[in-house]
Amino acid sequence: MCREACGGAGYLAENRLPGLKADTDVFTTFEGDNTVLLQLVAKGLLTGHRDEFGSLDGWGRASFVAEQVREMVLERTAARSLIERLIGAVPGRDEEVAVTDRGWHLKVFEDRERHRLDGAVRRLRNGAATKKDRPFDIFNDVQDHVLAVAAAHIDRVTLEAFVAGIAATADPAVRALLTRVCDLYALSVIEADKGWLLEHGRLTPPRAKAVTAVVNGLLKELRPHMRTLVDGFGVPDAWLHCAVLREEPRRQETMAAHDDTR
Repeated sequence: MCREACGGAGYLAENRLPGLKADTDVFTTFEGDNTVLLQLVAKGLLTGHRDEFGSLDGWGRASFVAEQVREMVLERTAARSLIERLIGAVPGRDEEVAVTDRGWHLKVFEDRERHRLDGAVRRLRNGAATKKDRPFDIFNDVQDHVLAVAAAHIDRVTLEAFVAGIAATADPAVRALLTRVCDLYALSVIEADKGWLLEHGRLTPPRAKAVTAVVNGLLKELRPHMRTLVDGFGVPDAWLHCAVLREEPRRQETMAAHDDTR
């Protein structure tokens, strides 16, 4: 995304982005690509109740209970009481709460994970009933669903950790900035998956449009703070002294020299 945002300059070695991209490609490869990692997350979630269905490699009788798996998977990962209080404060109708309401974000993320998990469990049980001697086919038939469960789980854990981090932040200014970044994260995830949310009645068309409008507004609001946010990652100064960041000063020097010549 950085390379694309910089146009052709993003592909020049002097701007260091190609080198960073090459490094991330290597790390992604030897750690396992995204699909492999999501499979491992999903396997880990379901392994928590392997006694109910036997080995994940063979799926055994696949007679585990969806509710038991759900309770294990949806265990609060951080700031349990705060998150439960925020979710509990959300009105019964989504239209009655602002799209920036943190409780609503948490509720949507949790509901999406629960729904996908229940669906994957049902499909696995149905597969086990008809393909008892073909465990690979049982799992492969629900591959798309399993990956979606893992992705939804990661999104929820990330949001809950974000909420916990903000709650532990003492500086009011930092907390305010992180709150807006958290809004952007939550709404960006919702916006990216609004097709599923609309299909399953979790989002109305007007509310989906409102989410996009707020995301665009947050991007404009956060733009002046980008340097502060980037500095938070501790990027080495050497990486910040690349040609593309010196382009504007260099252009001004060239224009000044041209004026002197005239």
